[in-house]
Amino acid sequence: MIWRQEDYAVIPLHRSLAIVLVLALVVAGCGESAASSSASSVPSPDLSAIACATDDPTDVGELTGAWQGDDSGVYYIRQVGDCVWWFGTEVEHIEPAGQGGFANVASGRVDGTRIEVEWADIPLGTVMGGGGLTLVYDAENDRLAITDQRGDWQPFGATTFSRIEPGTRPAASPSESASP
Repeated sequence: MIWRQEDYAVIPLHRSLAIVLVLALVVAGCGESAASSSASSVPSPDLSAIACATDDPTDVGELTGAWQGDDSGVYYIRQVGDCVWWFGTEVEHIEPAGQGGFANVASGRVDGTRIEVEWADIPLGTVMGGGGLTLVYDAENDRLAITDQRGDWQPFGATTFSRIEPGTRPAASPSESASP
């Protein structure tokens, strides 16, 4: 399915609320210690990106906005300083039970034009996976491209992302429920 810009002129309230809920759960769940009481050969993920949310919550970085993946998904990206988070999905209607398709969240760091993220699918969709991605931002064409994938769940669905509304970035507006 090809998404048109006018399809995103108004994001339904239920979808917006679901995005906020998912991001809140990611921040709350990832803010806890990544260390486990059991020995494991799996390295602990770098959760330092979570701390960036408090640096300047009104910051709107260059990557902030809605992006169309070449996997039919829409990715809502937020950048604060050198930190980046996203919520990506191809699910069109948010329902209490999982729907067909994927929904994932990611967090990571920006270093120049290079972005490193760790991502995980969430049970909004029926696909369950996760791993790491390296992306490169092409500012001239306002596109993101995956250059490397890490982890057991490969390949990630999208390989490139285009901004849905090129040249536009949302203005910062802290939510009424944000902490001081």
